[in-house]
Amino acid sequence: MALFISLQAYSTGYRQAAREPLDLIGADLAVQRQGDVPGAFVGPVFPHSVAPIHSEEINAISHIDGVEAISEAVFFWDFEPDRFLVVLGFAPPSSTSDTVGPGRLQAAILDGRFLAPEDRGVAVADASYAQQNNLGLGDSVPVAGRPFVIVGLVDTSRAGQVANANLYIPLADAREIASAAPNVRSIFDFRETDANILFVKANQAQAESVEAAATRVIGDKALVSSARSFSTVLGSSFQLIDQFGWLVGLAGLLIAVAGMLRALASNLWERRRDISLMRVIGWRRTDIVRQLMSEALALSLMGGLAGIGIAELVTLFLNRTQVTIPVPWELSPTPHFLPGGAHEISLTISLPASVGAGVALLTLVLAMVCGTGISIFLARRAANKKPAEALNDR
Repeated sequence: MALFISLQAYSTGYRQAAREPLDLIGADLAVQRQGDVPGAFVGPVFPHSVAPIHSEEINAISHIDGVEAISEAVFFWDFEPDRFLVVLGFAPPSSTSDTVGPGRLQAAILDGRFLAPEDRGVAVADASYAQQNNLGLGDSVPVAGRPFVIVGLVDTSRAGQVANANLYIPLADAREIASAAPNVRSIFDFRETDANILFVKANQAQAESVEAAATRVIGDKALVSSARSFSTVLGSSFQLIDQFGWLVGLAGLLIAVAGMLRALASNLWERRRDISLMRVIGWRRTDIVRQLMSEALALSLMGGLAGIGIAELVTLFLNRTQVTIPVPWELSPTPHFLPGGAHEISLTISLPASVGAGVALLTLVLAMVCGTGISIFLARRAANKKPAEALNDR
């Protein structure tokens, strides 16, 4: 039981860890479309992993059964002679409840304020970027020749490292800049009602069907990221345990059943004379079977509870381990050709392993069922043996 439950806790922890990057921005899916490489890297350009998603496609995705909320965003690079900027535009939330997408950064403000729904021409800057460039509240940063006043500084590491940017600006401003940018228009048909990243909150029971439906809407070049996408980069050990954990656990349970069978059979063999004496003094077969069954069930229960306790200790150890989750380049693109190349971004968290009550109860029931079956089989054999035969055994 300890082996079985520990494997399930490990597997569950990794599945939860795979959800963490998107969970931090309140989403279950990030929907993108792969496009073409810009012809020239001057002014605002779209990375090739964030081609436009048109308004009719956004509307179609919002009406997929199981979709609960959508947050639209426009992500672009801005190349100027003296600097390079990563910019993300999104619609600031009107309230903090159930926020989906970059609006979750509101909880990570270090100084100043967050974007408001009515804002234009203002920006929230990543704190690290601001420090490196000696920027502070009230300073103006040009984006495609338009000045944006910094009204807040934010810790972007608390947003799961997904769609990381140097500046966060209102969605309307980002759409205007992108739709007017020559090196965007030369490749893409981007309109002022479009986006290039969608953050989707979905019903957990329908997440896989929503992912499949969103992929169909976007078409052949769809890039739909989910917890399943992140789990593929967590390593082969997780893949094996996730796929074969139940089989390994059940194999361990079968070994435990064999051990219980051997132990109980040995115990009954040693007590065969006692059982015969019980028969001689008037115990019925049913009384002996009931007595031996109660003993076996008590042993099964104690063994099961001990297994759960050991699994809890193993889980505490697992929770102290750190898991590094690589964030795919497509979800936080940086240019490969800049000094130092593309930044490899990852999220490091404690493994959120836990012993599920359902799994613990299931394994305890399995232990009790196995104990009952073994005890009935052995107890009937012991009770059916003639007392004279047992008393004559040496």
